[in-house]
Amino acid sequence: MDELRITVLPAVSDERGLSVSVLTSCLAWVQPVQDLHFASIRTGAIRGNHFHIGKREAIAVVATDHWSLHWDTGSGTEAKHRTFAGDGAVLVEIPPLWAHAIRNEGNADLWIVAVSDRPYEPGETSPRKLVGSS
Repeated sequence: MDELRITVLPAVSDERGLSVSVLTSCLAWVQPVQDLHFASIRTGAIRGNHFHIGKREAIAVVATDHWSLHWDTGSGTEAKHRTFAGDGAVLVEIPPLWAHAIRNEGNADLWIVAVSDRPYEPGETSPRKLVGSS
């Protein structure tokens, strides 16, 4: 993989809130799913600024405001970023050794749901700072 795959996920919003489905084709990339992780990101906070040594990860980001995604394609490569705004969700497919970070630049919490093809192990994640605090 040379480019980060970012997929806008189908979302429905009504008076109850936002509902999002992850496409089967996206989930196939991280089979077999061995870990499922949920987290919120508060206004101004960053999650990530790390890479995984051997596991693939797909992260669904569900947001109602502004946020940014930061990544590189391995040690010594240029950091890239993309900004998002408004209600919706995207899925980001992250290969091993690619650093990634998500920064909440809006005024409401955003949520991430991450799946990976290996169980969580603390020594499998290594820091690599892509973005500082806002």
